[in-house]
Amino acid sequence: MVARVVVIGLGIFGREVALSLTKRGFSVMAIDSSPDLIEDIKDVVAQAVVADTTDESALYEAKVDEASVVINAIGTRHIENSILTTALLRQLQVPRIVARAVNDLHARILRQVGASEVINPEQDMGRKLAHQIARPGLRDVLSLSDGFCVAEIPVPPSFVGRSLSELEVKGRYSVNVVGVQRAKLAPDLDSDDDEQGGTAGRLLDETRRFILDVDPKQDTFLGDDTLVVIGREEDVNRLTGLG
Repeated sequence: MVARVVVIGLGIFGREVALSLTKRGFSVMAIDSSPDLIEDIKDVVAQAVVADTTDESALYEAKVDEASVVINAIGTRHIENSILTTALLRQLQVPRIVARAVNDLHARILRQVGASEVINPEQDMGRKLAHQIARPGLRDVLSLSDGFCVAEIPVPPSFVGRSLSELEVKGRYSVNVVGVQRAKLAPDLDSDDDEQGGTAGRLLDETRRFILDVDPKQDTFLGDDTLVVIGREEDVNRLTGLG
């Protein structure tokens, strides 16, 4: 069964969430009080509804209570509507309510009235940008508690053509490789062996795949790989500095 997600508020953030979830196979209902915004997205998502989400009857009519997740993405100019909508979603017993906050006070109130999770996209993006500037070797990073992080890093040149077991990554660097992002290969009739890790073919950068079950003994790294790692921030930093 396809998970049903409701996205309320179709500003830049809400629209992007709705479109991205749709691309990932979710059944998305988009709700906004603006007919123009609904008109713009109706042919892309599963359902698009013009509604005032501060009106309890409108939420019932849209069957929002049948969703597995509701994302309240109402923008910064409508904080009162954001809070009231979250409270009504709680009343409807929506199992998971993700609400967008604009500041710490707004976040606290959203939690108090029923949000399961609160996000601040601007704050999160600021932290992410700071991480990337401080650590240019990282392509993406998610900070966790107690000094740990999940990060995407380009494969160090010294790793190319070698396996996890051979490199002893966990023992040497105290970092776990949890997956690899790899470009798909196109057949190359002129080559029996690729220079980057011994795989025939040429890399297609535009079509990447995620490999979760990396065989520590058999799978070797390619020069175009991106490693997805988890560990303490200082250990991940050390790994990004390898030649």
